[in-house]
Parts: sequence; C-alpha cells; structure tokens
Amino acid sequence: MASATRFDQDLRDFLEPQGGMLVMLCDDPLFVRALRTAIFKTLAVKTDCLEIHQDPAQAMKSIHAYLSRKAPVLVLADRLLRGRSTLSFLRDVKTTFTQARLLVMTQETTKDELSQLYEIGVDSILTKPVSIDTLVEKMAGAIKPQGKISQLVQEGKRLLELGDTKKVMEISREILALKAKSPVALMLMGDACLKEGRRNEALAAYEAAHEGAKLYLEPLKKLAEASRGVDEDAYLRFMRKLDSISPLNTERKCEIGKVYARKSDTERADRYFSAAIENAKREAMSHVDRVVTDIAESVAESSPGLAEKYYVQLLDMKGDNLTEADMVTFNRLGIALRRQGKWREAVENYKKALSVVATDERVLYNLGLAYADGQLHSMAAGAFERVQRINPQFHRTAPVVAFNMANAYALNKDVDMARHLLASALEMDPKHAASLRLLAKLDALKMG
Repeated sequence: MASATRFDQDLRDFLEPQGGMLVMLCDDPLFVRALRTAIFKTLAVKTDCLEIHQDPAQAMKSIHAYLSRKAPVLVLADRLLRGRSTLSFLRDVKTTFTQARLLVMTQETTKDELSQLYEIGVDSILTKPVSIDTLVEKMAGAIKPQGKISQLVQEGKRLLELGDTKKVMEISREILALKAKSPVALMLMGDACLKEGRRNEALAAYEAAHEGAKLYLEPLKKLAEASRGVDEDAYLRFMRKLDSISPLNTERKCEIGKVYARKSDTERADRYFSAAIENAKREAMSHVDRVVTDIAESVAESSPGLAEKYYVQLLDMKGDNLTEADMVTFNRLGIALRRQGKWREAVENYKKALSVVATDERVLYNLGLAYADGQLHSMAAGAFERVQRINPQFHRTAPVVAFNMANAYALNKDVDMARHLLASALEMDPKHAASLRLLAKLDALKMG
C-alpha cells in the first residue's frame, strides 16, 4: 500500500504543482474511461491535464504546444490505432521531443515487437487490460524513474544534453559504485568520452556495456554508428547482432543488404533485401488482416455467408504463409460455415488448419462439432479424444464444451466417458439444462 501511495503522489506532483500534461493517442473508449477514473477520481486531480486524440498529427501539435510553454508532457499512445501501427508516430515523438516521456499501451504482443518498441526508446510499456493501480504505477514510472540508479541515469542524460561531460563522468562512477559493471553507466561514460573526442575510450566503454548486457541494444547501436564509414566489417558485425535481437527493423535489414551489395556478396544482399520486403509486407498485411477480420466479425451472426466470404478471402491472401496465428481465422470461418449448415465444408476447413498446426486443441474441438453436425458421431468422438490427449482439462473450458463432448460420446455408446464429462459440466454449472437432460436420458437407458 505504501508503494501505491508513492506512485499516486509522484503522478499528482507531475500533474498539479509541475503543471504536467497527458497527451493521449487512443481509440479505446474503455481505456480512456479507466485513465479518466485514475486521474480525476482516484488521484482527485483538479486541473485540466488530459487531451485525447485519434489523429497522430493533432497529438504531435499538442505535444509541441505544451513543451513550448515549458510544461512537462507524458504521451500515452496505443501501439495500434484503428488497427494500424503507430510506430511512425512513436519514433517521431522520441526524435522530435526528446524531453517528452512516452508510455505505449498494447495488447499481448510478441518478444520481437517488444524489442522494436524498446529500440525506439519508449519509457514504459503497459499491457492491456490493466488495473487502475497498475496504470498509475506505470505512468509514475515513466515520468519519474523509481530507485537511486534510475534517478542518477536520468540526471546523467540531462547533463549530457547540456554538455557537462565532467559531471556525467562523476555520475557514471557513482552508478558503478552502486552497481559494478552497470551497462547504463558505461553507456553514459562512453557518450561523455565521445563528446570530448575520446573515440577509443568511448568504444571501449560501449564494448564493456555490451559485454555486460548482450541483449541491450543501445551499446550495439553506438558501436555500429562509430564503425560506420570507418570499419565496414565491424559495422556489419554490429548491425547483424542488432538484427538478431530486434529483427522487425525493416530499415536495418535494408542497410545490411546494402553493405553486402557493396561487398559484391549478392546472395547475402538478396537475402536481407528479401527479408526487409517481407517485414514491410507483414506490417501491411497485419493492417489488412485487422480490417478484414473486423468486417467479418461485424456480420458473423447476421450474415454468416458474408462472413465466410471475408474469412476465405483473408486466408487466400496468406497463400502458403499460414501460421499458428491464423488458427483464429480458421476457427471463425468454420463457425460461419456451420451456421449455414455447411458441415462438410467446415470439416475440410478444419483439416486444412490442422495441416498447418496439427495440435491446435480448439481447431480439433471445432472439427468434432462439425462431425457432430453431420451425425458422424464416431468421428466426433475421435476428434474429442485427440483434444483430451493434448489437453486433458480442455472440457473444463465451459459447461457447454463438456456437454458437447459428452453428447458425442453418448451417441457413440461410450456412456462412462459421457457421464464423466457431464459431471464436469454440472460441477461448473449445477443448473446446466442440457447436461441435466442428457444425464437423465442416460439414467433412464441404464434403468431400462
């Protein structure tokens, strides 16, 4: 509770005595409501300190206006806005307004995507959904680093911008006294040496920082930049290390390809150029994927035939590049087909999905339902057996799931398994009507 109070106070101080502003780029009404609750109810802030935008250009104007008035700014930006990546906006904020703090909001995302965000230089990442306490804590952490070392680093960066390299070196040594071989302290030391024209000492500091934290991107970026135009082999080595840690940087893949082209290594150049193009396509395809999915979902219940058309279109666009991420689309297409009574087409759809990921339990479950639609009860039970081998607890997902599996086993004359599954359904919901009816039917058969 004490730490929560400290975070509350840090954020209050930023918004009221310091006159800080929150500039938000977001199209998520639930998150906006949570933020308003955090600021104006939980913290009881009285000032008009929040601006919400859905246009990146307008958000940039607001940031510029407040910083021009010397007001501190915390930018809160969705990683995806109306289904499109905001990476360009995030980069612009960090390069144009270095004094602004940046917190990025995202749903669950991949390690590579997180690496990309950290490489841009975001101050904090928040994964939705989130509690009010966590939201306040993340915001407080973005505006005021917690802990002695974090505060010293922030002060060192401020002094570096002012050109006070002597004090930066003192702060670096102070951090190193608190934490030996601290990569961030060595980075500050390297930056100070570079400003003073001591290139070799700077490179040594960056190398030491890299050795102390192999996945820390900043030392490698500094080493790559220092080698550019001076030592092409070293430049290429550092760029490739960066690419292995953060592979979604399209521009870097292009640059590596160009270096290989200059070396007349056309095979490797082509490999990196092709990977860069695939990255760009993936970014574009990700947007198309979200748009088509949104359209299909909006008509899934009212017009399953139309939903089917869009899901098929989406899978066709992927061609042979189908992955585990596409299982959701296969499942939704199967549901749209089953709603139209097209159980045979649904079965073929699920079989195609299983040719991509053979062990997807949800696809196998839905395959069982499609077989059941076609009265192929033995096939349905067979699909459900495969589900149970992969995940013995799958039937506990929901009462209806346990019931659907029990029904298939009952129709396939496996009464013991049917009863076992019905017991689970009724444990989750003692009043589950369909399960009670099927159990009564099985009891009647046994007595008969």
